[in-house]
Amino acid sequence: MPEFNFEGTASWKSGTECDLTVKGKHIATVSPPPEFGGKQGYCVPEEIFAASLASCINTLYILIARNSHLRMKSLETKATVKMDAQGLEKLIFTNVHFEMKVKLEKDDERERKKANSVFQIAQKICPIRQSWGEKVPITFELNFQ
Repeated sequence: MPEFNFEGTASWKSGTECDLTVKGKHIATVSPPPEFGGKQGYCVPEEIFAASLASCINTLYILIARNSHLRMKSLETKATVKMDAQGLEKLIFTNVHFEMKVKLEKDDERERKKANSVFQIAQKICPIRQSWGEKVPITFELNFQ
């Protein structure tokens, strides 16, 4: 498999705000949390990071589900990223939790078993878990709607 490179750009706008762009398209203006001098009302970079992680796991689940012939009506993943701020000189991620909500086309025992199997595979091959190892605990939760 080839190596992949992903890029995004943050351009200082004013104060503590930065415009985020991907492939030349503006995706958001962010500011650090008010506790770090940022402005209220903006997304913080860590929220964009959490949404990106959720998208990554969502996509992984969808791809595995397709290969497993699992038919879904909907799938939503919420990522909660915890960070320990020990001053500006030490900010560390301490936990990532994924809460997945799946609605199946046919909600029966057989399809739920298949959905759980897809869930187990997604956890196992999660690129975030494989990259960070056990340094940052990563937990998963699957709920049916």
